[in-house]
Amino acid sequence: MRYLSPLRYPGGKARLAPYLKRLIEAQQHRPSQYAEPFAGGAGAALHLLKDGTVSSIHLNDLNPGIAAFWRGALDYPNEFCDLVRTAALNIDEWYVQRDIYSHPAGHNDLELGFATFYLNRTNRSGILDARPIGGFDQSGRWKIDARFNRESLCARIQAIADMRHEIYVTEQEGLDFLAALQGIADDVFVYADPPYLVQGEGLYLHAFDADDHVALAELLAEAAFPWMLTYDNDPRITERLYARGRCATFEIAHTAHRQHVGQEAVIYSPRLNVPDLLITRGRIARWVDAS
Repeated sequence: MRYLSPLRYPGGKARLAPYLKRLIEAQQHRPSQYAEPFAGGAGAALHLLKDGTVSSIHLNDLNPGIAAFWRGALDYPNEFCDLVRTAALNIDEWYVQRDIYSHPAGHNDLELGFATFYLNRTNRSGILDARPIGGFDQSGRWKIDARFNRESLCARIQAIADMRHEIYVTEQEGLDFLAALQGIADDVFVYADPPYLVQGEGLYLHAFDADDHVALAELLAEAAFPWMLTYDNDPRITERLYARGRCATFEIAHTAHRQHVGQEAVIYSPRLNVPDLLITRGRIARWVDAS
């Protein structure tokens, strides 16, 4: 199965799974657990669990809808797939699901999780606060059902549900989640892909502010666990927040609003053994000159 995550994310990091696998396997003390504080679609995490690189994964997301999706899909896969197979794919239903997502109080994980999933699969680029594919009048080239292949999505949901005993889902602030991992620091690898400095407000329900970015950098500087971090390639990342860190830049394709190749920054924990810089297929990162 090429795609494991049922969720779509612009700039999704599932394509980093082969690199993360090499990174984990290159460590002298190889971690058996893997964690993402800003999990989103968790594409890389699922691949690493599926292929046996790690024995368990910890997925955290502060967005109540995303967290509810993971809990709902893992705990109620059959009921979730019933909804996937029977949901109407039209603008009237889109409004129903958007209302559930926008007003989560009173809805259980199955209801809120499915509403989040529905918007993710029917909105432009998978962005939860975007408009539906094809527009409200459905006059676009692609219609609202363009990314909603019912049986393929159900197969993915069943595949991750089969691994549910090795998947741990939390709904915390990313910094609190990372602090809690210190208790298993000698056996967990952390990959963090936080809300970007640029465009963060449009892509994430709970975007970081400047203080959050600083707090994340300070926490990682003192963390006992090995980690890798990716960010948008903003000078403030490599020249200020992680000026003393090991930073590189790499190219990656993005699909939010329009497909293009952008640049991102990658930062490694101080003692991490980095085997190579072939982060995505055919694209080799370059170290940032610390001078």
